[in-house]
Amino acid sequence: MSEGVEEEPVRPPDPRRAFRGPASACLVLEAIAVPLVLPVMNYVEGGITAAKLALVVVLTVGMIVGCVVILKPWGLRFAVGLQILMLLGWVLSPSLGLMGLIFCLVWGLMLWMRREVIRRQEAWFAAQ
Repeated sequence: MSEGVEEEPVRPPDPRRAFRGPASACLVLEAIAVPLVLPVMNYVEGGITAAKLALVVVLTVGMIVGCVVILKPWGLRFAVGLQILMLLGWVLSPSLGLMGLIFCLVWGLMLWMRREVIRRQEAWFAAQ
């Protein structure tokens, strides 16, 4: 150890913090995928209405903002809220709702894995 250089204390791994990377990556993928539903809306659903376009824009901007706010304590609730909003988009656009269903399943799996890691880590630390 060099003189005058202090080492930071080692903190145990935190699965809550580790989850932020995959959650942010998923939001980036969604921000890319959501606007791609516009051509489907145009050709399959008979056109793009102002409400459909507004929902796609709100979701896309929300996903981009979600990449940043996922670092906040309320960021996970924000991201899950976006998933619910996208799923409820089924009312305006079945293709957007289907995409919402797929991403809700992805988020459900990610949240289940997060909870399982937290449970196992707490059990491991309790055994120590």
